Amino acid sequence: MEVQRVTDADVVGNNPIYRNGSVVCRATGGDFGFRLKKSIALGMVKPNHAKVGQKLEIDILGKMHKVSIIEESPYDPENKLLRA
Repeated sequence: MEVQRVTDADVVGNNPIYRNGSVVCRATGGDFGFRLKKSIALGMVKPNHAKVGQKLEIDILGKMHKVSIIEESPYDPENKLLRA
């Protein structure tokens, strides 16, 4: 997931993820991707909430941030660098 407008903290794990005000899953981890210049979160998301582009919200230190489900790995999605 890509976390929008994070300015002072990133996902650390166990952060609740909401849809329409209800918790639908939790983040398992995350951090700022310096190569991507984006805050990225990983989480166990039920398939009905895991469509690419799905908009959700995540609680980071008591502040809500918009997140969106993204395709595969945003950095090297075809694992070409792994095989270099």
